[in-house]
Parts: sequence; structure tokens; C-alpha cells
Amino acid sequence: MITIVLDAMGGDFAPRETLLGAYAAVEAYPVKVLLVGPEADVKAAQRALKLPDHPHIHIVHADELVGMSESPTQSFRKKKNSSIQVGLRLISEKKADAFVSAGNTGAVMTAATFVLGRLPGIDRPAIATVFSGREHSKVVMLDMGASADCRPAHLLQFAEMGRCYAQSVVGIDAPRIGLLSIGEEPEKGNQLIQDTFPLFQEKVANFYGNIEGKEIFLNKCDVVVCDGFVGNSLLKFGEGVVALFMDYFKGIRKTSILGTIGLLFLMGSLKKFKKEYDFEETGGAPLLGVDGVVIIAHGRSSQKSIKHAIRNAYQAVSHGMVDAIADAVKE
Repeated sequence: MITIVLDAMGGDFAPRETLLGAYAAVEAYPVKVLLVGPEADVKAAQRALKLPDHPHIHIVHADELVGMSESPTQSFRKKKNSSIQVGLRLISEKKADAFVSAGNTGAVMTAATFVLGRLPGIDRPAIATVFSGREHSKVVMLDMGASADCRPAHLLQFAEMGRCYAQSVVGIDAPRIGLLSIGEEPEKGNQLIQDTFPLFQEKVANFYGNIEGKEIFLNKCDVVVCDGFVGNSLLKFGEGVVALFMDYFKGIRKTSILGTIGLLFLMGSLKKFKKEYDFEETGGAPLLGVDGVVIIAHGRSSQKSIKHAIRNAYQAVSHGMVDAIADAVKE
């Protein structure tokens, strides 16, 4: 059975949603969950939620917490007993298989890099997110915020890590790799993209070429590579668009009876759309390039999102994601 460490106090709605998500996960997947956080607080939350003891859920005490706005480097130096560092040490000591947190993303990335270390040949970790595209296709996009300033060599490493994740976890046999730019032509884009394009042509197998933002979901590529600044901006923009879309249709109900009736006919399709593109369904994103499975969940994660983040961790461990990346980079 795979053991997943969960940062019990990480996220805007912890510990309520993290605990409920953990209990849902152990019922759905063959996993054990170690809840890391102040033991008294975690037990108090269990009692308040009337959650019974479970053979596959255990508490690991950590007496320090990292706030969402704290400096990642300061928290790493000063809070050695934080739930993040205690949880990651369980991975490095081989007492658990994966770490999940909806807490301070920067603190998780910093601690994971120092506690677990980078894989040989990897200079910068990258956050990868899987999106749904046309014709039920899946597209892996990275980096979504780990490395804002990159060099061409970093994007090349992202391409290889994205390929491995797409193959080993998402199940895409021969991923097509695209480089995100503002035009298809090699001379388009900023200096980083122009310098990276010939490198991808030379070293990236199945390189599609430049891909524009409007084409990400059109099943032209399976892996889209960009720097963390662009990726995170796109991610936040996409979340806003989905929320705006759903709010717009909710507002139609209040305009007229005909609008309400029409919305009833669309309800099934709208629910399917929300399921495909809601971050809660995605669960969390893997931090690729560190020597262990680390899943970063959204700060606003609900119990559903936590459950799905644990699912992602379980799948990454089951498919040998870290070993696959290490072997690919070595080659």
C-alpha cells in the first residue's frame, strides 16, 4: 500500500477540508495517509468533524506552521519543524512515498528542493498541470510557476520532464512537444523563445514547433513548454474564465422564466464542462525535477480537491514517475 503524507494544516480551509479529503481518499484509493501538523489541533478537528479513528490514517506531530504569505527561504531556515519540512523528511527517509500540500507553494518548492534534492541533470524544478482539450485529449503544460526566469537549457529540461510525465502518468505514448510563443514562425517570440527554438529542433524528439495560446486545447500538442511566469499567468487567467463562465449562466436564471428553462436543458452539459475544467477535479500539480513525488494543491482546495491531489500522488508513485524522469534525463 502506498503511503501519502498530507500537510494537514496547509490551505485556506485547513484542517477541516484536508481531513475530510484524507478520509475520502483512503476510502477511494489503496493508500495510507499521514496527517502532519500539530497533533492537538488535528485531533481537535477530528473530534469536531466527528471523524472516527481509521486504520489507514495516522497523525505525525509537527509543531510549526508556515503561513501562506511567509517568505519561503525564511520559513525554511527558521521553521525546521514545520508541517512541510517534517512531511518532506518522511519522504527523504523512505518512511512515505509522496507528499501533498495545499499550503504556501513557494515554501513547498524551496523545502522540496533542499530536503529531497534535485534529480541529477535537473537545474530547475517545474510544476506541471494537465488540462482537458478538444476530443477528450489531455495536454501537459509546464512550468506553471516554479521558475519565473528561465534560460533555454531550463526549457529543454522542462520538455523532457513533461514528456516523461505525459508518458508514465497521463498515458500518452509518443507526446508531441510544443513551445509556447506568440506565433508559429521560428523568429516569433521573445529572446528566450527565439534562442530555445533551435535547441528544441536539435534535441527534442517529436517537436511540433511553436504553438500559440489559442491552440493549447486544440489537440495539436501533448506537452506545452513555457517559463513559470507565463505559465502561472495563464493558469490564473484560465481559472478566472471558468469562474466567469459559470457565474454568467447562473445569472441567466434571474433574468427571465425562459432563461431558467433554457438553462435547465443545458444543465447536464454545464456540469460536464465544470468537471472537465474545475481545478478541484484536477486536484494538484506535480513538482517535477525533485527526487520524490510532491503534489502542490490549490490554496483554496476543498475536500474534493485534496482527495484528487492524493489520487495524483498515488498515480505518480504507482507509475514510477520519478525514476522515469531520472532515466530520461540521464540518457
